[in-house]
Amino acid sequence: MTDFDIFRPMAWDKLVHEYDLDGARLLPWNGYPTPIGGGWCVVRPHTKSLSHTQIDQEFFIGIKGTAQLIVGDRTYPFTMGDIAAIPKHTDHYVFNDTDEDFHFYVVWWDRESANRFLDEDARQAVAANEFALHKATVHDVSDQRAS
Repeated sequence: MTDFDIFRPMAWDKLVHEYDLDGARLLPWNGYPTPIGGGWCVVRPHTKSLSHTQIDQEFFIGIKGTAQLIVGDRTYPFTMGDIAAIPKHTDHYVFNDTDEDFHFYVVWWDRESANRFLDEDARQAVAANEFALHKATVHDVSDQRAS
């Protein structure tokens, strides 16, 4: 079993205003290693998120509502089920010109976070193999004594 809750309900009352939208950073999840970051984002009616660039690569996934996604000098209609790849160092923002909230999920990563994850995953695999080897050795010794 895990040493953390495998389910976490969304805390709508804990959204934080950053990048000129309301959001919640949901990944990484404490106790569950992952090479990505992720967050829920809400662009309120008749507002836009902060135009910015990132050192990370990102995916945006449309969840609810309709908005415009501006990436570089291109504008895309952005709605439920749409997915967009945002290259690192590319200016981007979301503009909601409707009367309803627009929800999307963002996933981000960079080489450094992926390498940290791979290093930790390898360390855990070595530890698990050492434990399994120790357990097998103890079991073999017990079997020999029983004979």
